[in-house]
Amino acid sequence: MIGRGRWYRRHPLLLVGAAILALCLSLRPPASAGVPPDAAAGLAPLVTEAWPPATVVSDGRTAPYVPLVRAARAWRICALLPGTQDKFWWGVSWGLVREAERQGVVIGVYQAGGYDKLDVQKAQLDACRAMKADAYILAAITTDGLDGQAAAIADGGQPLIDLINGMGSPYVTGHILGNFQENARYGADYILEHRAAWEKAAGRPLKVGWLPGPKGTEWADAMEVGALAILRRAGVDVIHGGYGATALTTQMDLVRDLFDRAPDLDVVFGNAVAIQAAASYLRSRHGRGTHLVATYATDGMADLIRSGMVDLAVSDSPILQARIAVDLAVRVLEGKPHGVWNRITVEPLDQARLAGYDLSRIAVPEGDRFQLRPLPPAVPPTSVGATHPGS
Repeated sequence: MIGRGRWYRRHPLLLVGAAILALCLSLRPPASAGVPPDAAAGLAPLVTEAWPPATVVSDGRTAPYVPLVRAARAWRICALLPGTQDKFWWGVSWGLVREAERQGVVIGVYQAGGYDKLDVQKAQLDACRAMKADAYILAAITTDGLDGQAAAIADGGQPLIDLINGMGSPYVTGHILGNFQENARYGADYILEHRAAWEKAAGRPLKVGWLPGPKGTEWADAMEVGALAILRRAGVDVIHGGYGATALTTQMDLVRDLFDRAPDLDVVFGNAVAIQAAASYLRSRHGRGTHLVATYATDGMADLIRSGMVDLAVSDSPILQARIAVDLAVRVLEGKPHGVWNRITVEPLDQARLAGYDLSRIAVPEGDRFQLRPLPPAVPPTSVGATHPGS
């Protein structure tokens, strides 16, 4: 790998060509993406589908979120996500596509390939701008890495919706987020609630391994601040496992290193992919004495909670956040009331709570995968009007 890297540096044009090829592939849907014929023509089918109820704090007011029944026209929306490695984003992509279909709008969904691919996400956003999307939904790889693109979108008069990850740009039209420190607080409080029993079983003070996720993302940084403040204030021995992208191989490497340094860990606390990796690591070694607590929930976490491998995961309903992002974009485009700062309530899930939980908030239907699809070309306004008489 080192030799190949040096060779590329001696041949910069090849490096540029490789980057362009990677971008083209990232914008191209897989053959199995199954883009509906209506979407390819710039039209979206009418789908009626009820949401699970969602409680949202919108500009300081807590209330159930009530989505629009249907958009007034087939708006074209471009949605950009960090990557496919974490199944959390499978749910987000599924929610984006389902809500677009329900509202009768057209959506393109792209993924950058991981949290180390900021340049790819920038290029994808620029490509969507070149296709003249009506609105943009962005789960940003970094908090401030796309400020220039956000400013350009604002200059063009299109709305930009900040989805889940958090953006610091003043040019964002609307935000739909969880409460990252609440996610961390629920997990840390759960550990402290069980601390006495777990210390009694271990016969010594509690040892907690912490795996936050990728450094520099608002969600991981905020969760780290919240988790470490609570645990260290309580005098808990926290062993930091390091930062890394939420890809299973990356997090498995961090888990192995963490257990190499602290083989007698009582708890592993961290991002859902790290907890999935820790569950696999412990299962292969027949270790059942280490408790696992995840800062967010996916369908994989639900399975591990049900099996007893994971004690707790905190849900911030990513599929509902994706649906709300589409609804916010449509509301802005149509001049309808909308909140600027919207935060969905988070919920801790253990075995007891999971039994009554609506998994459609976090889990895609069986057999569904990441919903990658291109943004179709714009169609003439007359064609849109003919298809949607109410527009």
